Amino acid sequence: MTQAQHGGWIPVRKDFVDLDTRCHARAATGRHHGFPDGRAYILRDARGDEYPFGEACARAAVLHPEVLEQVPDYTERDVVRQADALDAVIASASRRRPTSADRDAAQRLAAIRYLVLRMEKVAAVPRVQPTVRFAPLQDVYEQFQRSGDLGRAQVSRILAIERSPATPPRLRATNLLDVYTAHVKLERLIAASNRLDNIRFLRGLHDWLARQLVLSAAQIAAAGIEMHPQAFSAAGVWGPDDARPSDSGQLF
Repeated sequence: MTQAQHGGWIPVRKDFVDLDTRCHARAATGRHHGFPDGRAYILRDARGDEYPFGEACARAAVLHPEVLEQVPDYTERDVVRQADALDAVIASASRRRPTSADRDAAQRLAAIRYLVLRMEKVAAVPRVQPTVRFAPLQDVYEQFQRSGDLGRAQVSRILAIERSPATPPRLRATNLLDVYTAHVKLERLIAASNRLDNIRFLRGLHDWLARQLVLSAAQIAAAGIEMHPQAFSAAGVWGPDDARPSDSGQLF
């Protein structure tokens, strides 16, 4: 695989990638491995270009592998998780109390993830409802695009918006992660399908997701996608009456 670049590679995020994407690193045979689970670490080179890496390849490419745990993870709500890796992270975190620096770092990652989800990833879903992109965050988002980082005041501002009672539950971080995850999975199914009726059905579900920012358990099952067991179940996302499409036996 690629030799460590002694700080030349900068971890940016963990994200979904197309299923035909190949790792930027090469094995000893000269081949690039793929990403069967559709997730990769995205690293930036010295020129500012971004490339996908598998976890082992990313660890070999960066000077301090632990920095891979310090990038926003947009795949966190994907049900297909590496259970052993997740257990290792939980065990490591439980062995010591988080320091003030740990808490600051966690807040920074949460703010970056929310900012990018709301202003870029979910905002880019075709026909998504316009409330996703939030004008008061535009200046912060543009500055983040230029610098790649957030100051403490910006972190506080973003998290205050995400946690504000004025922010609808469907526009909070967990639900936006579910929307982004479902969007990726539906897009993959649509691209892979060769049946017109199935494509129309999946596009109908995708349009519903874009407009409503939720999917019911019945819709998820009908689409045939795997989602987090608690997908779209965050407090308040279905409103006070919890009126889901499955309640009436209809998908739309």
